[in-house]
Amino acid sequence: KQWYQRRVRGNRRHTMRKGPLVIYKEDNGITKAIRNLPGVTLLNVKRLNLLHLAPGGHLGRFCIWTETAFQALGELYSSESLPRDVMKIADLTRIINSDEIQRVVRPTKDQRRPAIKKNPL
Repeated sequence: KQWYQRRVRGNRRHTMRKGPLVIYKEDNGITKAIRNLPGVTLLNVKRLNLLHLAPGGHLGRFCIWTETAFQALGELYSSESLPRDVMKIADLTRIINSDEIQRVVRPTKDQRRPAIKKNPL
């Protein structure tokens, strides 16, 4: 470990891994039942968030839906208000490496590290 990583995290050595996500509509004692399980996150269906569904940008988190929460999705996201595709071309590497983008992007700078001071003793 680096010295600066210990200072930032303090006395917490390990990070808690994300476990399953339980999505509910009505709290009928579900928060008290699951709040003590380590790594399990509870989330109301009205407060769905991409950071909870895919933490760190990693897709495929295990989600447990209650029946009422699954039915509430139809009310929240009716066919008229479904999110549309923002990008027409989903190939991001092709977009970044295209001539139009590369012409505008500044060239990378050389990263110079400071010289290591030698101990005179």
